[in-house]
Amino acid sequence: MSTSGNFSASTSTSFSTGKGFAPIVLLLIIAILIVFFLGSFFSKISLFPKFSPLSPDRTSAPKSGVFVEKIKGSRFHSPDATWWGYNKSKIVRFKNKVFTYYIDNDDDSNKTTSKFVILKKDGDGGWEQGAMFPTSRPGNLLIDSKGVLHAFVFEPFVETNDSIGKIMHYYFPNSASGDVKNYKQEMVVDNDGKTETANIRVGTAIGADDTMAISFGLTKFNPAYKEQSEHIYYKKPDEEKWNHTFTDGLAHDYFYPFTLVSGNTFYLLPIQDDFTGQNNPNIYQKIMFMQYSNGIWKNEVIVDLSTHPLAKSKPRLLEQEDLYEDKNGNIHIIYKEFLDEKNQYTPTAHWHVSGKPGNWKSAQINLEKPGVNWVRLVEVDGELYYLITTFGEVFISPIENVKLTKIDIPEDAKNNYPYVATSKGGSTQSEFVDVLLLGADRKLFEEGQITNYYVRIPKEQFAHLK
Repeated sequence: MSTSGNFSASTSTSFSTGKGFAPIVLLLIIAILIVFFLGSFFSKISLFPKFSPLSPDRTSAPKSGVFVEKIKGSRFHSPDATWWGYNKSKIVRFKNKVFTYYIDNDDDSNKTTSKFVILKKDGDGGWEQGAMFPTSRPGNLLIDSKGVLHAFVFEPFVETNDSIGKIMHYYFPNSASGDVKNYKQEMVVDNDGKTETANIRVGTAIGADDTMAISFGLTKFNPAYKEQSEHIYYKKPDEEKWNHTFTDGLAHDYFYPFTLVSGNTFYLLPIQDDFTGQNNPNIYQKIMFMQYSNGIWKNEVIVDLSTHPLAKSKPRLLEQEDLYEDKNGNIHIIYKEFLDEKNQYTPTAHWHVSGKPGNWKSAQINLEKPGVNWVRLVEVDGELYYLITTFGEVFISPIENVKLTKIDIPEDAKNNYPYVATSKGGSTQSEFVDVLLLGADRKLFEEGQITNYYVRIPKEQFAHLK
């Protein structure tokens, strides 16, 4: 009790005399000031990063080094949401900068125009928004060897039909230094709003010499050509005029062409997409491989399931997944089958076709896991790997001796279309593989649960698979 009394007396004396307790109060004030200034200092450095409004959520897996970040996406599912168009090039890299886009739409109507919005990420910084353009479908991005970003955008005549329009080419002269707001533009394919001169399912690619190519099919109902036709427009960035070549007289509509530029040769991989009448399902039963070089077109069918027992009762039997050329000049084609009689949209098998035109070998990919939706090709240090997705999972695997290694992604990343930055789109080799996971599930859109993610995988993750 005497100790307590002495403390009480000491406290009273300290405030009245300024002795005894004053040094303690002074030390406390100094400590508080130190904590305040240290907190202010550390909040400004990278240990406590400030997130961009375009990057509301970011997570990382320190053990694996995989970086995952939520990015902007479309608010409505159809007909122009960002996920749409599985054959398109939607993410590219130049050194430390990554470029992508999203479609900002206000409704599900095909009578309105949406916005094609450029996004840029520099290193570990947040996503920055750049220029925006009118569109009615997702488009394509390419990056050339100087770091100039090229965007190919379908601009519609909405008062007529949002599937009728022209193709615009926007390019950003200073994108290598991070400027995605200032651009130049030119028209690739014109349109007067009356007939279809360009299709909405455009594919693009760029070659090692910066030759850019866009391709698409035109319906057999177009009177300018004999039956269905397939088109390529191509040029280098410093050339003024786009070259145009086409082949026609095809028996089917061939759309969604994957595109590849190899020297002076152009490869396309479209699928049969026949219009069979209003409100009828389209036909997906043949995949065509097309080659154009030195003024000559060559076509060959990679797979034809039109005589399969399910062909008469089930339209969708096939879909392409990727087209790539390896370091040895061999072509690689990935496609999937839908041969479940009771389920129209679940793939039953994935196939890998490789070789050279006219000399292919084909093998089913042994995935050891049901429910795989997509298989894409990824190149790391000259070697090809698989990137594989299910409804809510992502895996990587060697091509030979397939063994799935799971990549950690958030639980709300569901039913995504995957897109990969590769040399086919002009992306430069770096320490990472850049992936977009774009939510495509209509029900999740309606429930407001759709998500879109950017995933950055260190290439060491692939080296460890060997």
